[in-house]
Amino acid sequence: MTTATYLIRSVLLITAGVIIANIVLESDSMRKLSPLIRPFCRASNLPKEGAVSLFASFFNPTAGKSTLAGFYHEGKIGDKETILTLVMSTFPIVVGESLFRVHVPIALVLLGPFIGSIYIALGFLAAFLQSFAAFMYAKVNFPPLTCSEEEIYVNATKTPSSQKLKTALKKSSTTLIRIIPIMVVAFLVIDFLFTRGIMNYISILFDPILRVLDLPGEVITALIADLAHFSAGYAIIAALLAKEVITAKQALITLLIGSILVITLVYLKYSLSTNISLFGKLGMKITAIMYLSSITAKVCMILLVIVVM
Repeated sequence: MTTATYLIRSVLLITAGVIIANIVLESDSMRKLSPLIRPFCRASNLPKEGAVSLFASFFNPTAGKSTLAGFYHEGKIGDKETILTLVMSTFPIVVGESLFRVHVPIALVLLGPFIGSIYIALGFLAAFLQSFAAFMYAKVNFPPLTCSEEEIYVNATKTPSSQKLKTALKKSSTTLIRIIPIMVVAFLVIDFLFTRGIMNYISILFDPILRVLDLPGEVITALIADLAHFSAGYAIIAALLAKEVITAKQALITLLIGSILVITLVYLKYSLSTNISLFGKLGMKITAIMYLSSITAKVCMILLVIVVM
């Protein structure tokens, strides 16, 4: 398959996948999960305010966090409950926003069904472990609570279907305009480096550092690209796989290491300032705990790949 054919096919499939994902997420189908709020509240011992904020994160992470900040400043929820609610929200956010809206369609297209599916599953598992650990901590350490008998719902919007479609297409176009150029450039650059033999020098330079994880030096380009945008990292991993420079196991380890770099960058550039603006001094503690939990979960996924594959 030529580079042009590969890129055209990838762009078409990514476009279709992102649009379909956004249409599903803009519909009210996922809001049927709302009746689960009350039993979850009882099971986790979280106050109703925490449970409502948690499930709001499924549909809009920013709205969920802002809602929780409002409850916190009103004194309806304490420091511990706030932190645990945010850690528990990791899985809903990853499922409802990060993976389904963007990462899933792009990963499946660029990385292929096999590696893409495994990497997505590892992302789900890492997020689930964080949320489950917070859930168990709350259940063991907080006294049992009884949620209000009033029904707690995340109300479905009354927006017409045509408007929801327009919103989905607008969000898709915003995502695609940002992602596709980066993906195309990254793939063309790595193809150029291979053609010119430059990758051989890059491999030699970083080989001692990556040898510990049994990774070839070439993967450093994917790790650097990840810092620009995850789609660039995916594209380079796809190119390395296509040229049989790395195995499936090495690809997954590289992707997970890249995600750690991305998480670190996101927390430094965005999460810290956002959490401080929303929660004041508590925001620093929230950021530190959520960052450590994310990194720990990713390291566990790397060890799992090393042991199992």
